[in-house]
Amino acid sequence: MELVELYPWLIPSLLLVTVGTLIGSYFSFKNEKYVMMMGIGMVQTFISTLLITSVGSILFGIGLTQFYLGIVNTKRVKAMSHE
Repeated sequence: MELVELYPWLIPSLLLVTVGTLIGSYFSFKNEKYVMMMGIGMVQTFISTLLITSVGSILFGIGLTQFYLGIVNTKRVKAMSHE
């Protein structure tokens, strides 16, 4: 929390990054780029720790869900390609 108080420009930039990752996760799921979705889920999970007083818990849940879906779908695509 001290980082947020020290740098007042941090919260608006984190919100822009959050919106960008949400848009990126939509397009990565739509284009079946599941490795990218895992990376975006990790970024959202890390950002959620800095936004703990506002939307941090929601973003944490979304990030973990995307990370999990990326892992599951990557394994599913690899299993289907071997058949």
